Amino acid sequence: MIIELEKKKTNYYFFLNNKIFKTPIGNEIYIESYKVAIKLLKYLDLCLNKNNKERSFFLEILYFNYDLNKENKKNFIKKTINYLNTDLLFYRADKNTELEKIQKKKWDPLLFFLEDKYKLFFKVTNTIMPIYQKSENFLKLLKILEELDNSQFSTYYFITNFSNSNIIALNFITNNIKSNLAWECISIEDTYSLKKWGDDEEARKKLQEKRKYFDEIARFYLLFNNQENNNDRDK
Repeated sequence: MIIELEKKKTNYYFFLNNKIFKTPIGNEIYIESYKVAIKLLKYLDLCLNKNNKERSFFLEILYFNYDLNKENKKNFIKKTINYLNTDLLFYRADKNTELEKIQKKKWDPLLFFLEDKYKLFFKVTNTIMPIYQKSENFLKLLKILEELDNSQFSTYYFITNFSNSNIIALNFITNNIKSNLAWECISIEDTYSLKKWGDDEEARKKLQEKRKYFDEIARFYLLFNNQENNNDRDK
């Protein structure tokens, strides 16, 4: 398949076999930035001509981004916020265990950041019993998500679904943590189990495959939100 780029007025459109490249439900995919368009063009060529499961996942994120509108975005925001009470970072291992100390070291700075930046204060527990966060946290998070542009929210949505953590997603899109640290926070328990109980080839393979999917979310975010991509409309 031949994928090409063409400028129309102020935007760059992608053409697949001489037809405008669209999402499965018919929304056109276009980019305002020339640098971003070139990078996406190269990766789309890989996705469409040398595809695999991870690249298909990237396309899923891309389509989601371009299919967002005011109405469905509201529904996706509500769905995402519903995960808040069960956030990964709120439920810890037994106190003073090795795993709990690792969780505390990696996860607490993310909570402290949100306390400082957004005045979001969350409860954590060392039991499996459910805890319920204050209603004001839901309202604050709602306002934060409503202000995100489509690419930021798409990243947020997929990270939250992938990790069951609004906290990790919010830290990532506000650039408090980079992708490697985000992955460490997501995979703490799996990584700990592999080290604690010995190398399990099947478990390690699954974790490596999971990392590849996460990397596609990070790739999407960096592509659309890299500061170097700004101010290049004169191409």
